[in-house]
Amino acid sequence: MNKTLFTPSYIITAGSTYLDIDAYACCVAMAELLQLKGENAVAYSQAPYNYSVCESLMEKGQLTDSVPSEYSKENVGYIIVDVSDPDYIKDSVPLDKVVAVYDHHVGFEEYWKSRIGDNSHIEFIGAAATLIYREWKKSGLQYKMKRSTALLLIAAILDNTLNLTSTNTTQEDIDTLNELCEKEKLDEDWRDLYFSDVQKNVEADLKNALFNDTKLIRNNSVLPPRVAQLCVWDAESILSKLPEIRGFFAELNDSWMINIIDIKHRCSYFVCDDIKHQEKIERVFDISFNAGIAKTQQAYLRKEIIKKTKP
Repeated sequence: MNKTLFTPSYIITAGSTYLDIDAYACCVAMAELLQLKGENAVAYSQAPYNYSVCESLMEKGQLTDSVPSEYSKENVGYIIVDVSDPDYIKDSVPLDKVVAVYDHHVGFEEYWKSRIGDNSHIEFIGAAATLIYREWKKSGLQYKMKRSTALLLIAAILDNTLNLTSTNTTQEDIDTLNELCEKEKLDEDWRDLYFSDVQKNVEADLKNALFNDTKLIRNNSVLPPRVAQLCVWDAESILSKLPEIRGFFAELNDSWMINIIDIKHRCSYFVCDDIKHQEKIERVFDISFNAGIAKTQQAYLRKEIIKKTKP
């Protein structure tokens, strides 16, 4: 970051709706990096964790839901990770106090460039975690990273690139994952275990798993207003619970869609019961709905679905 923007204390946070593994990992890793550089920094969020944040990866004190008293409003700078849409952060973060942004969701580059200049890091890449690791490498401190933090970044990249199979995966994502896995001496079995843990989280509280990863869609004529996402190792058991899931969404009185990502079989299952939206989605993705379910030829992240359906 540009040193002219340094302030005595930093609060690293993400969106206020929910916190996924990428956002959680980025908050923790950026706070640790700044602390190693002698800065006052804290990872903070009051947002609920979604199913991708596994308890086995969390450590006490990594992230707080209350800002320390010594972090005065006058002398604090906010670093925003894994989100850049002002509408998703304005209720929890004073926008005039934002000093840096790290996000892999494009669309608000000019907005932040005009406000914070070169401290805006928004680009098309698999995971925001990769952008944060880039900062570690710039500082030459990556070998001092805690193992627990490295595992969070690894999980974030795996989750956000669908085990490196999504079209948004870049070479930098792959290189970062390989470096971190080599550092922590992890093999592919660890990846399988992570996604299996995620699936256990989903199945343990299916309703919250869905509603803590549902995005309101704006300015999109193809998709329904609400698009939920579940990323699991094997979608079969989730699909068997569709009657229960449909009951959850019936309470909303709104059109919806669920993107169920199957890591094992490298595909997605789109679930949508609105006929008009089905027809539009079928044309874009060259798929067919049967009883409200359509299987895709490849796995899609929600952000890829949104991008593909925008004019």
